[in-house]
Amino acid sequence: MKKLIKFGFIPTLLLLLTANSVFAQKNNEKRSVLDQQYEVQYIGVGQDGTKVFTVTTTAKDATEGIEMAKRDAVAACLFRGITASEQTKATPAIVSYAVAEENIGFFENFLALPTRKAPGGQYHRFINKTGQPKTVKNGKVYSISVDVQVLYDELLQYMQDKGFAQDVKTTGAGKYAKPILMVVPSDVYCSEMGYVQKWRDENGVMRTVPNYDVFNREDARDLRLVISSLNEIFNKKGFEVQSLEFLMKSIKQEESENQFIGQDYGLDGEIIESPIDRIKRTANVDFIVDLDFEIMEVGSQRYVTFNMKAVDVSSNAREIAHAHGDGKPSNSASINTLLEEAVLNHMDSFCKKLQNEYVNMSKNGRQITVKVKRTDNSDYDLLRTTFAFEGQQTTLGDIIYYWLQDNTVDNNPTRNISPNVITFNQVMIPLTKVGRRGAVQRVDTQEYLQGLQTYLRNTYNVEGTIYMRGPSEVWLVL
Repeated sequence: MKKLIKFGFIPTLLLLLTANSVFAQKNNEKRSVLDQQYEVQYIGVGQDGTKVFTVTTTAKDATEGIEMAKRDAVAACLFRGITASEQTKATPAIVSYAVAEENIGFFENFLALPTRKAPGGQYHRFINKTGQPKTVKNGKVYSISVDVQVLYDELLQYMQDKGFAQDVKTTGAGKYAKPILMVVPSDVYCSEMGYVQKWRDENGVMRTVPNYDVFNREDARDLRLVISSLNEIFNKKGFEVQSLEFLMKSIKQEESENQFIGQDYGLDGEIIESPIDRIKRTANVDFIVDLDFEIMEVGSQRYVTFNMKAVDVSSNAREIAHAHGDGKPSNSASINTLLEEAVLNHMDSFCKKLQNEYVNMSKNGRQITVKVKRTDNSDYDLLRTTFAFEGQQTTLGDIIYYWLQDNTVDNNPTRNISPNVITFNQVMIPLTKVGRRGAVQRVDTQEYLQGLQTYLRNTYNVEGTIYMRGPSEVWLVL
């Protein structure tokens, strides 16, 4: 009963927030961020502590509607949180009702929309990116739908620093209990549909690789619907899902990555990276679900046949789970419904395998490859340069090896040595760490190697540059 009373008061809170027309349009029409006049759909986790939402709202001006959508996404993180599933705890609202009520003036200003006379509240600081809005005019108003990426971790930290956020241990409870997934079309599907592009590899060989930048194409409508439906199914199973479509939009909005490491990283030399490696490196996911499907017709009826597998992006695409099957024929069901009917009988077993693998990774670490390289003009030889280490002169290569031993889960990486390159395989890094104020944080590959980079700089004045070669391989160039 107490929980029902709490949630029943939230619309009242937001009505109070709109009392002074902070959220009102110029015609004084009140638009509370939680009064069901807009829709916020959680899509999944983005990059670097972000969360992605699709926000739908209405406004008399399309530009104002887009700004309202940004505010609404932030307000949802503050006051609603993310809904619980059957298998995981919810991500609670960042700010409790009691705290918001006691500090109503602050939140009025924080969530105020911009006007001609005022720039608006600080909520816009926590909007990372927005997708291309979809705008439809209905009479005198516009219906606007837009993907919004919120800097969730930064918003949480800001509210903690202000003293408004709930205890971080409560807020982060169960945050990493499930792996993060991304659904992509299989190579076979992309080839059959013509979703491919040419790429010349490091040996100069021209190769054909999948092209995922197809979601605006008319013939990709079924793919978009099927991936969205599968993302929703995984969300209901308690997994966080990163949207491939939103990732592609983010990559397109950024400047094209330069091939020359000298311009990007201040070094000499050329790095060859496939478009698929770049996507996998950019995506902040644990597993990729590789999906192949086909819409079959039997007379006037249709059904979906599918084949999907999950791979560990950090272990050279090692297969984790596999499922395939057919759905039931239907005369009128949508593509989404046909897919759900095809996959639902397989999802429990599929998801259980994913979860078991993730639990194993949590205990035994996530496997990556680390390469330490030296340039032609480097002052350091990995096999001959020595420094004082634990009371004796030790080669630089051995010092690096000992650091990796001390900072891996099993203390047992393997190595292949040459004067210019040392390759460390089976480097098992932890999935998470306890950060500031007890917060549980994910450990990514680059962040892990920054520990070695800092250690060499502070202890031996050896400078190195980190380059992410792919999702499972990182270089330190001396």
